[in-house]
Amino acid sequence: MKNENFPLELSSYEGVVNETYGVMPFYRSSINFAVLFFPITSFLLIPSVQGTTIISVLIAILFGVVCAFPAGNQKKMVLRDLSVFFLIYICFSIISQFLNLIYELKLDERIVLINQGMFLDYFYRPSHLTQSLYLMISVIIYLLVKYYADHSIIDYIYWALRILCFYAIYEVIFYMITGSPGDFVTNRKFGETSASLFQTTTIAGMRFQRMKGYTGEPSMFTFTIQPFWVLSYALRRKFDSVLLLVCLIFTFSTTAYFSIIVFFIAWFVYRKRYKQIFYVMIVVLAVLAILQLDAFRSTFDALYDSVFGNKLSGDSSSSQDRGGKFSYHLAYWTGLHFPHKLFGIGFGYIRSTDFITTILVNNGIIGFLVFSFFILKHTRIFILQRDVAFCYSIGLLILYFNLMATVPEFMYPSFWIFLALGYILKVYYKNKSDAVF
Repeated sequence: MKNENFPLELSSYEGVVNETYGVMPFYRSSINFAVLFFPITSFLLIPSVQGTTIISVLIAILFGVVCAFPAGNQKKMVLRDLSVFFLIYICFSIISQFLNLIYELKLDERIVLINQGMFLDYFYRPSHLTQSLYLMISVIIYLLVKYYADHSIIDYIYWALRILCFYAIYEVIFYMITGSPGDFVTNRKFGETSASLFQTTTIAGMRFQRMKGYTGEPSMFTFTIQPFWVLSYALRRKFDSVLLLVCLIFTFSTTAYFSIIVFFIAWFVYRKRYKQIFYVMIVVLAVLAILQLDAFRSTFDALYDSVFGNKLSGDSSSSQDRGGKFSYHLAYWTGLHFPHKLFGIGFGYIRSTDFITTILVNNGIIGFLVFSFFILKHTRIFILQRDVAFCYSIGLLILYFNLMATVPEFMYPSFWIFLALGYILKVYYKNKSDAVF
């Protein structure tokens, strides 16, 4: 039976109740505060030290507090899951490095090493260790949100996204007025290159800056907000749905447009809104007919070429770069010895422009299967509210596809927060159902 005297928001994961009233509010509030900074990835608290983003530093401090002080039943769960993750990681690390020694691994100059150069250094490269620290922080973010946050975190997530979008809109307007970039937040650099990629596109003779905010680039902006935009429909957050959709459109990103189309088709079919699909098709046909008029044709052609045409034909620099790197890394993986094909050459060794060849080379086919199982099992989280369950699953599937195909940044905080959010929604709607009955 539910204890009616115990606050709903203090119910912990899977119905386990924390014995100490004073502990949960502190951790919950701390996580909510940290989440406000999760989209900020191009700003470092210590510019000379990669990985010192605001949320990473806050979560690292909070994890230290969890380990050092009483933290309720959830502490055991966090440490248990972290131990399982660490054990799996160690197994992959030992096996891959053992194979590197046996087969005297040869690193091809065409593959993109995270530590450039040092092609003869194949045993426990420095990037194997540094990238592991970033992964560890990501997993800790996931576990702390999963076990210590409650449904109140949703408001903080969407406020963080609103601020990101407002900043991105400011950048676009600033560029339209001055013709210069307006980013004043970014201080992160990779070597001598800024972590903020400034990109523009020309439509109807007007030049627009592609939205990116402080995520670094348009594709990462899309990767950050896309799953939460999908979820906003089920959560009935109309303002956020419109704001995030407008910002996705102004990224002029093929990935963003693909995500929008796939979600709307899935959403209409799920809601059995066949009439709406028919009306949408009529509107699309009408728009296409109008765009055939000479007055609009040049605008449409410019927009199509910028977003789809050049990339589908392979003429754009980004599609050529991605296609080339995908081919190089896939060819390198297929040329490895069979054990290396299974377990990879070592986590954090290479970074392609897509995640599927990145993980195949680094962790092999077994690593790919383990990672995919871990991610996709979240689509099976039983959320009582059907619309929320559907949008969460679709958002995650689109996120998984985008990760594999176009964005290898699986250590972005938004990715791990969205994964953990499934458990928050599960517990929230379960508690809500129990309160009714």
